[in-house]
Amino acid sequence: MDAALEALLDGVIDYAGLFPPASLNMEDAVVEFLDHLDGDEALLVNRFVCPASRLGELSEHLDTHAEFAVTVIGSGLDQLEKDGGAMAAFTERWEDQIVIEGYETRSGKDPVATLRAIRPFTNLDCYVEVPLDDGLSDWLTELAASELVAAKLRTGGLTAESFPTPEQLAGFIGECLDLNLAFKLTAGLHHPVRQLDPATGGMMHGFLNVLIATALAEQHDLNRREIALILREEDPRAFEVTATHVGWRGEMAGLPAIDSMRTLFSGFGSCSVDEPVEDLQALGLW
Repeated sequence: MDAALEALLDGVIDYAGLFPPASLNMEDAVVEFLDHLDGDEALLVNRFVCPASRLGELSEHLDTHAEFAVTVIGSGLDQLEKDGGAMAAFTERWEDQIVIEGYETRSGKDPVATLRAIRPFTNLDCYVEVPLDDGLSDWLTELAASELVAAKLRTGGLTAESFPTPEQLAGFIGECLDLNLAFKLTAGLHHPVRQLDPATGGMMHGFLNVLIATALAEQHDLNRREIALILREEDPRAFEVTATHVGWRGEMAGLPAIDSMRTLFSGFGSCSVDEPVEDLQALGLW
């Protein structure tokens, strides 16, 4: 794999096989995750995503040879003490062998109260899932000011309405870049290029669209409209990957911009690794 594509995709997927639409049981999810870590696709895979309420169950399906990192999905701001207890018990059991590195939770009523509540978890890579509404800018500004918590946005789901428009997603990405705010995405990013989801009738965002749009925005200081144009692209031939650059319709971003972008855009949660790999293979990129 060329250096530019490797930098773009390195550790880009947090494996969320426990979550819809895959909804695997714990045993199957752990087996599949460990298989991915041992496979050619290991480059793509970062952490195992597990709800705080299921950490005990995760322990039951691990063996003494497994070594990996976990991102914990919180049970809600009213369950933080319970989540903390479950995470402490898991860490005591597995110590440095299986490490909880991240904690993610949905936002509360307002940014200040949410940040105050989750402060005990900010020793981890901590993300707050922000609402995609008129208050989005306030949320991102407060998260950036905290210098402790990153932003998370849902980019899909089980209904067509779950998928934000390219303009909405471009606004989120652009503001995170402007604020130098780390962020990740979750749900709906199973395919490299934007396409219709037959199950919901919604338009699924492509992870190459998102990654290349963000890299180009970093390289060329694109505005929101320009980012949205790249996110809206449905023709795989519009994207270009060389040994040292990635691009869209003649606009190119080099390795420094890709590396810089990936320090902010950590990646996305996906219940599948096979689908992204199969689609990349079909495009001749894997």
